[in-house]
Amino acid sequence: MAKKAHAAPGRPGPAAVKSGRRARVIMAASTAAVALAVVTATANGAVAQGGTPGSDAPKRIGTAPRVPAGATVTGATASGTRLHLSVNLAPRDPQSLADFVTAVSTPGNAQYHHYLAKGQFASVFGPTRATIAGVSRALKAAGLAPGKVSPDGLSIPVTATAAQASHAFATGFRNVRLKDGTTDYLNTSAPSLPADVAASVTGVVGLSSVNTVAGHHTAARRASRTGSGSATVSGRGSRTVTANAYSPALCADFTGSGLTDGTDYYSPGKLAGTYGMTSSATVGAGQTVAVFELENVDAGSIAAYQSCVGTSTSVSTVYVDTTAGAGAPATDGSVGVESALDIDDLIGLVPGASIIDYQGPDAASATDQNVLDVYQRMVTDDQAQVISTSWGECEAVESSATANAENTVFAEAAAQGQSVVAASGDDGSSDCYRATGSTAKAVDDPASQPYVTGVGGTTMTGSGSSATQTTWNNDTGGTGGGVSSRWAPVVYQGGVATTAKRAVPDVSALADPYSGYPIYLQDDSQSASPLPAIIGGTSGAAPTWAAAIVQANAGTACQANGQVGFLNNALYKAARSSYPTNFWDVTSGNNSTYATGFTSAAGYDEVTGLGSPKEAGLTTALCAAKGTAATGASTFHPLSSPKRLLDTRNGTGWGLSSIPTTKPLVAGGTAPVKIEGVGGIPSSGVTGVVLNLTVTGTTGAGSVTAWADGTTKPSTSNLNWTGASQTVAASTTVKVAGDGVVDLSTNSATHLIADVQGYYTSGTTGSKYTALAPARLLDTRSKVGISTTTKISNAVVSLKVRGHGGVPTGATSVVLNLTATQTVGGGYLEAYPEGATRPTASNVNWSATGTTIPNLVVVPIASDGNVSIYVHGTSHVIADVSGYFSTSGSTFDTVTPLRLLDTRKTAALGSGKTLALQISGADGIPAGLKAVVLTVTVTGTTGSGYLTAFADGGSRPTASNLNWVKGKTISNQVIAPVGSDGKVDFYTNSTTNVIADVAGYIG
Repeated sequence: MAKKAHAAPGRPGPAAVKSGRRARVIMAASTAAVALAVVTATANGAVAQGGTPGSDAPKRIGTAPRVPAGATVTGATASGTRLHLSVNLAPRDPQSLADFVTAVSTPGNAQYHHYLAKGQFASVFGPTRATIAGVSRALKAAGLAPGKVSPDGLSIPVTATAAQASHAFATGFRNVRLKDGTTDYLNTSAPSLPADVAASVTGVVGLSSVNTVAGHHTAARRASRTGSGSATVSGRGSRTVTANAYSPALCADFTGSGLTDGTDYYSPGKLAGTYGMTSSATVGAGQTVAVFELENVDAGSIAAYQSCVGTSTSVSTVYVDTTAGAGAPATDGSVGVESALDIDDLIGLVPGASIIDYQGPDAASATDQNVLDVYQRMVTDDQAQVISTSWGECEAVESSATANAENTVFAEAAAQGQSVVAASGDDGSSDCYRATGSTAKAVDDPASQPYVTGVGGTTMTGSGSSATQTTWNNDTGGTGGGVSSRWAPVVYQGGVATTAKRAVPDVSALADPYSGYPIYLQDDSQSASPLPAIIGGTSGAAPTWAAAIVQANAGTACQANGQVGFLNNALYKAARSSYPTNFWDVTSGNNSTYATGFTSAAGYDEVTGLGSPKEAGLTTALCAAKGTAATGASTFHPLSSPKRLLDTRNGTGWGLSSIPTTKPLVAGGTAPVKIEGVGGIPSSGVTGVVLNLTVTGTTGAGSVTAWADGTTKPSTSNLNWTGASQTVAASTTVKVAGDGVVDLSTNSATHLIADVQGYYTSGTTGSKYTALAPARLLDTRSKVGISTTTKISNAVVSLKVRGHGGVPTGATSVVLNLTATQTVGGGYLEAYPEGATRPTASNVNWSATGTTIPNLVVVPIASDGNVSIYVHGTSHVIADVSGYFSTSGSTFDTVTPLRLLDTRKTAALGSGKTLALQISGADGIPAGLKAVVLTVTVTGTTGSGYLTAFADGGSRPTASNLNWVKGKTISNQVIAPVGSDGKVDFYTNSTTNVIADVAGYIG
């Protein structure tokens, strides 16, 4: 659509981007200027990504910035141009940092809310001293003078000329004139460093000065004292605001303006009451909240607001890359407005808290490096429990080096227990519009960062139970939202935002200036004293959410259980379990501000996220008790009939608690599945669960990985398939986390089904397992267990279990390996106790003629000693017994999933060969175990075949665990007996690669 018409006369319009931004003075090219082409420096030399072999071979880091849309190249950058750079380092173990953040943010995890202490990050997760020294030496060798590493060890500052940086990093520089007339410089190639240190560097920030960071607030409208909502205050007369006693309402500058509280603006008390927050002069006491700013703020305007609302909130300033008095003064009605909105909103909602204004250079001249410096200082100071930022820029403009460096800093904040909220922008779904003129879908950074809570905007009228909210999108702007182009799907959005990448925003709050936030601002052209005004934008929504978190942190629950910290894990968990108890769902409107965007709907959407806060329920969710995971030797409880916990096709267990979705699981997406308290499973004490996983409607080859929520995702798989349009099932045993949830992730888009067959608890009330030498109880091909050799078609087979294959009369459940072979068309098998109602859950699935596919099942045994196997479709059926559950036997222990075998790294297992795999001693598994629970996968199959697992030193049985046809990748759960030497043997009659992942052991 065409560019949106903005505010008519007398109506508020969007704030100008970088209002008053001055053009950076960059000298035109001269004989001393850096060439436009990549400079071939003596030390490094420009090479392709990856360089050449050798520790000193140069390697480029990241990518070169693109010339922004609408910008033009104006020449080369003067060689003497001063650059303020940082060489940003990766944590010593990025995965460990990510895992730690997940652990401290997940209720039930042993590390939940056990955050790092102030100053601890560098020694625990920061780069090693050797790494820092190595990178510093490389920089010195390239002719640079690196400064002292940052307190967290993540960045090394460097000040250099363009010529020095060109030589050191093997890149040229060029000047560009942006759409707004500003002249900036940028590097022409990704920076290059010796390969032996490049792997430790995430990027070099500051090689480009292109930066369109802006505050996300609308233009202010003056609060009239004569009754006209759009009138301005004129004249140069001095005026003062009389100090009032605290009231959640406001002074006469607003109450006597002719404007209505709850319609034309929201006083702190009215806003707090509508969102269920507390109003008092001391709310937030003992808490500190920090605001990110790139401008001066008028102290007189803040004082005027405090007088108006009757507060004495502590507001202090920390200057980063600037000094007091530097930069444009906050006296023109434009500079300082963003800061005033952020600070005044917090003063009104949490007057008892302390506010720290972290102020960087003016946005007009700030570089990405300045932006990063401010964020890093806010985090390394670790003074504030909550960080609020109302500034940002569209992802497409921001360099990957800056985004990656920010990501690590925000992960550091999460590890320390700091909550970070960010405005999602005011340009609807076209976040780059005012920077580049593009109306394409785009989202804002840092709101899209995985460790940040993005906050969108709403329009609100009324208060309390009569209040209504819709999406903010009118002639003043619209709430930012959409799908990141940079960040992969995040685990916490699994089943809620079913998008191919990180979705934004997470939540929302009031943003419409027509019913906006009261502030004071200084405009010398209008008055010698601060003027009352009303303003909006997602810049108001972000500090409102910051205040909600501060109030939660100050409450008794968080005081007992630990501050909120990184809240997205808990936010989405609360939404999945009790929506909309904790959120005010916004279901009307869209963010099509400049082009067709996204539409609000029931539940999560890329417009207002999960919605606005309902403080009481939200505090309960964010400040939940820590809980503990059940551990130790466990006994088994079979379900009389499988219960379906997840089915993405119809929304079972998928989406919000009251608003299911039927979208498939996206590639890289995660489905959190609630185990405890569902389907007859106890609400606590569960150590593991036996699931039958089924994928259907596959879009290509892929795999599913299952693991305990809030723990490290393992490098294992539980179910594999080889192509599109397949339906494949596999049984798996999964450890259950302290929050009672398991996670299922896929690397290929598919629908996913999870049926629970039984569960383990740490008590002794369940059954114990006895392993048997595998024996064949049924084979319809050869009259084993049946009197015919005819394929079974849409019929039930009665299988005698007790008294056969070593299963005693006291067995309560049997473990069978079912195989469908020589299938005709599609179909499935279902196993259940004879005489019971046939379940709706299947155990083995196939979708084509000629399929051979196995799956392990655990089936309760009927009183007559039999189980039934229903065949839907046509197939031969094989059933091999490998063990049983009864009152005697051995207990089960879960382990962290671990890959014990992968012959792809050595050599395939040859036809007719046997491989012995050591089990005891691996993954904490003790000696003397009776059996091991594995997921075994064959891949790279060279022909039809089968695999048998058995105890090392014992006789190879005639039964099989996996069966396949040529070219297939097949997985199956195997409960294999273990030899006295702690080993399991794998035999195959056809050459194939074999993979074995352990889930637990019995013994």
